[in-house]
Amino acid sequence: MRLVELRLRNFRQHRQASFQFAPGFNAVVGPNEAGKSALRDALRVALFGNPATTSDRLAEGLRPWGGDGAPVVELVFDVPQGRFELVKDFGAGRVWLRGQGRTWDRPREVQQALGRALGFQSEKAFLATAHVRQAELDRIDERDVAVHLGRIVAGADEDASRALQALHRALQELERGLVRPASNPGRLVRVQQRVQELQDRAEELRRALVAARDVAREAADLRRELEEVEADLADRTELLELNRRIQQVRDQADRLRREVGVRQELLQQVDRLQDQVRRARAELEGLPEGDEERLARVRESEGRAHELEARAQELETLQVLPPAPPPPRWWLWAAAAVSAAAAALLVDATFLRVALAVMAAALALLAWNRWHRFVQEGKARSEAEARAAERARLADQLRTQAQELHRQAQEELRAAGLPSAEALHARAARRREVEGELRSAQQRLQDLLGGKDASAIEEEMRTAAADLHAHLQFLESDLVRTKALLPLEVQRLESEVERLLRRREELRGDLHRLEGQLEAAPDAGELARVEEELESLQEELERLRRRQKALRAAIQVLEEAKAAVEVPARQAVEERAGRFLDRLSGGRYTRVRVPPDADTLRVEVWSEDAGRWLPPEEPHLSRGTVDLVFLAARVALVDVLAAGVRPPLLLDDPFVTFDPQRRRRALDWLRELSQERQVFLFTWDEAVAGLADAVVHLPPPGRTVPP
Repeated sequence: MRLVELRLRNFRQHRQASFQFAPGFNAVVGPNEAGKSALRDALRVALFGNPATTSDRLAEGLRPWGGDGAPVVELVFDVPQGRFELVKDFGAGRVWLRGQGRTWDRPREVQQALGRALGFQSEKAFLATAHVRQAELDRIDERDVAVHLGRIVAGADEDASRALQALHRALQELERGLVRPASNPGRLVRVQQRVQELQDRAEELRRALVAARDVAREAADLRRELEEVEADLADRTELLELNRRIQQVRDQADRLRREVGVRQELLQQVDRLQDQVRRARAELEGLPEGDEERLARVRESEGRAHELEARAQELETLQVLPPAPPPPRWWLWAAAAVSAAAAALLVDATFLRVALAVMAAALALLAWNRWHRFVQEGKARSEAEARAAERARLADQLRTQAQELHRQAQEELRAAGLPSAEALHARAARRREVEGELRSAQQRLQDLLGGKDASAIEEEMRTAAADLHAHLQFLESDLVRTKALLPLEVQRLESEVERLLRRREELRGDLHRLEGQLEAAPDAGELARVEEELESLQEELERLRRRQKALRAAIQVLEEAKAAVEVPARQAVEERAGRFLDRLSGGRYTRVRVPPDADTLRVEVWSEDAGRWLPPEEPHLSRGTVDLVFLAARVALVDVLAAGVRPPLLLDDPFVTFDPQRRRRALDWLRELSQERQVFLFTWDEAVAGLADAVVHLPPPGRTVPP
């Protein structure tokens, strides 16, 4: 592959720039921060970058400085088939490769085509060999180039040892738990276990299906027996129900006979009571209605009259006057006066005077009391005489009122047409008696009818009689005569029906149990699914076993291939790296080897001074010699890995540790290498420009490259 032109837009500090390259030695010259690393990274991105990437790190590394816009990288290159143009638009996430009249826009196809043209399908292998950054050789202890020298056998991305390790890990992962128990078995063991589980499950399902078929046959037998029992039970139940109905009809017929008789008797009683009511009403029509009130008035008048006469008699009995009071006794007054006078005449006899005075007072008091009583008794007799006169007058009034009441009572009797109150009482009593008989007859009639009338009861009797006739017709029918059973036969039939009912329940219970077993039994579909999954897993198990065999075969073949390929690869690296190192060291170091017992193709150099093979590292060799050895090894490995293709070499000033003589020899060596491949040297040294076939001058920071 030969790079012809690189065009950049919005790529870090290159807002818009174009660079042309010569077929041989190309020098990119510029001071620090001029954009040499950006140009080198742009070539790497053009060859390996993915515009559809979602990596923030890559996007941040390509972002334009001081502005917006997505990076666009365009690369024109030549291959033996012709010229091609590559466009990678990181804003649109698309890539185009045009050439030979065709356009490729699928990222995978484009990258594969670039890998074939470049000789490297792996970006890591390219960065480890043909792409030398300035600080990479200086950081040997961090990411030694020797680690990448072994990436030949496994496709230039992993060395044979790592490939073998990966195959062994894959085989171990696949077989984990196969030899000894493991908590997390591999896929092969899991599939084997699952296959065994499914085989056991399939066998269990087959046995369950066989058992289910037996249960189904048993259930079918039970259903047939149940049908026979139900048919027999239906016939016997029908006959039993018929006889029960016959007995019910007989009972109803007896009840209807009684009901008809009761209603006939009821109608007869109703007729008698109605006749009694008619007679009572006819008699009541001949008895006046007001006798009770008139009798009450007569009795009230007579009673009042008798009361008044008795009161008058009582008043007359009270006409006794008190006796006349005796006249007052005047001698008491005279004796009192004499005693008082004697007491007044006696002068000396004081005791006698007092005695006479006391006697005179006592006689005077007694006389006064007698006089006062006489006056009071006189008043009382006068008042008694007045009261007697008033009583006599009241007695006369009462007798007059009594006569008037007797007259009114006689008027009431004459109005009633009866001679005496006793006759009026007898007629009123008869009316009351007839009314009572009427009410009693009406109440009894009402009780008998119960709110109905005689016609309704008669209709009920006719209905009951019709029902009785229908019942008697049913009892006299041929069906009853042929199927009527005796009571003992009915009892035996009931026992047989009960036995059939129990048997039916037993059969239903057994059938329900069997149907439950059938419902719980797996169906053929589940067996088919298990067998289908088993078949799929058996196929997967077979694939895993084939993979197991393939991994073991691959390990064996790779180990054999590693042994067969590493020898010529090592020899090629040793021969080319020794020749390059002889040229670069001025003949001081001429031999390089890759020990065959190493896990990777690490490099050792022969030192005449030490008389032995030395690893390229300090303090065995100087830093400049170490960088010299690895530069020669990188270029030699490019020829081995690229397999005849001459990819361009991108060297970011790898001579910082070289002395002037080695630097000069290294530049001459690059000049010779540029005769068969493109060489890009990124440096600050303007003196290199005189040796280059084409020079790209980068301006100082702050100034842009003209488009």
